[in-house]
Amino acid sequence: MRTSRVAWASFLGICGVATASAAGAQSQGVVGVPSFSVSPVAGVPSPSATPVPSGAALNLGLEEAVALGLRQNRAIRSAYLQRAVERFDLFVAQRAFVPVGGVAAEVVRRRSANGTTQTEAVVTPSAGWRTPLGTTAAFVWDRRERLEGGGGGARKTLSLSLRQPLLRGAGLDVNMAPVRVARLQEEINRLRLKATVSDTVTAVVFAYRGLIQAQEQVRLAELSLERTRALLETNRALIDAGRMAAADIVQTESGVANQEVAVLEARRQRASAQVTLLRLLALDPRTNVMASDDIAARHVEIDLNLAVELALEARVDVLAQRKSIEQARQAAAVARNNRLWDLSVVGSLTRQDGDWGPGVLSGRTDRTIGLTLGIPIGDYSARQADLAASTSLKTAELYYEDLAAAVEAQIQDAVQTAESTWRQLEAARRARDLAERALELQQEKLRVGRASNFEVLSFQSDLRAADSQELSARIAYLNALTALDQQIGSTLETWRISLND
Repeated sequence: MRTSRVAWASFLGICGVATASAAGAQSQGVVGVPSFSVSPVAGVPSPSATPVPSGAALNLGLEEAVALGLRQNRAIRSAYLQRAVERFDLFVAQRAFVPVGGVAAEVVRRRSANGTTQTEAVVTPSAGWRTPLGTTAAFVWDRRERLEGGGGGARKTLSLSLRQPLLRGAGLDVNMAPVRVARLQEEINRLRLKATVSDTVTAVVFAYRGLIQAQEQVRLAELSLERTRALLETNRALIDAGRMAAADIVQTESGVANQEVAVLEARRQRASAQVTLLRLLALDPRTNVMASDDIAARHVEIDLNLAVELALEARVDVLAQRKSIEQARQAAAVARNNRLWDLSVVGSLTRQDGDWGPGVLSGRTDRTIGLTLGIPIGDYSARQADLAASTSLKTAELYYEDLAAAVEAQIQDAVQTAESTWRQLEAARRARDLAERALELQQEKLRVGRASNFEVLSFQSDLRAADSQELSARIAYLNALTALDQQIGSTLETWRISLND
């Protein structure tokens, strides 16, 4: 299965990852500004003709853009910073059964009602240990010494206590549950990092292809302007030859003006697409970045059953939900155990050596061992927690079933979208070729006086629309493949990205 998964990822990698067109900025204006004797904007320089972006062009390939995004994107950098905290959380959780200790010290000066003073120094080292079986051990050594007043001397007390639960809190399953939950949470955190990187890579590729589309729209608009200007020169030649009325050229001149407006709009959209990509790459928004890759699209055969199977094995949300179910099972086991009685074996050893007063025996050791039993009466909190934990487990399992069904539906929809956009691309290519041939024929007719300016302008407009439609169809197909790649959960495999975590 891993071989088929790698083959699928490589197969999708042939076409790359798709992109989304960047949103165009809306023009702003001021209406109804009152007149002033002194201009309120006096001294403010007019904006430059190209406020963003400008300067020498920075040609950027798709792979370079993805590499920059992985290195510079703020969302990815933030996710890696958060991983440091999450890894330390796991480290702390796994030290649950490591002995811990501490030292407490104090110096106290007391003054009694009769005016005597005493100074006492206390040092208390302590240590504790809990085992995976639930055993707890505690060690305390208390040393108290009078520094002045009431005679000297030191008093030392050593105590050691043990407790082994037999019902509540006993056994590996219960005591290892928090550690298992922490390890599962660490795996979920890694999956979240993978999702962040995958989403960012997809967003970068969408933005990159959006820039390509905007650049192509500029090229098509300029090409259409050149055609209209060429038609204007043809009209002038025909007028000079007496084969066209001079008034008919106005329509062509209007077409040139409209095409100039279209070029300006296309350039504005290109600038907006540049800013969108630069923001994802965390680069200076004034950088004149240009996409240098082409957007060739080839058909990819997609096996729906294989795609669904791969998605259930690789999608982050599916894997994370499985681990959430395991966490819920651990919580339910602990909640059931907490409903048991508190029956434990306890033992302690206390040794006192030395005292402040004379004539007191030293070296006394006390030993105790026994059973303790705690039975809750009228307390339903443990049952309440057990009910809540079992309900959470069942809810998580139901959510997983719903998620699996949703994944299958999403993959099916993504595959259908990819196939549909490919058919649209094929139709758009045929429509573009026919529109180009129709314009050529119409231009030939115009040269021999069998067509009007209006007809040629109309066919030019049809070719411009067909070019845009074919370009949009290509981008849409590549976008559909990228969306499918992300739905399957193989974006990182497609780009051969390994997480440095």
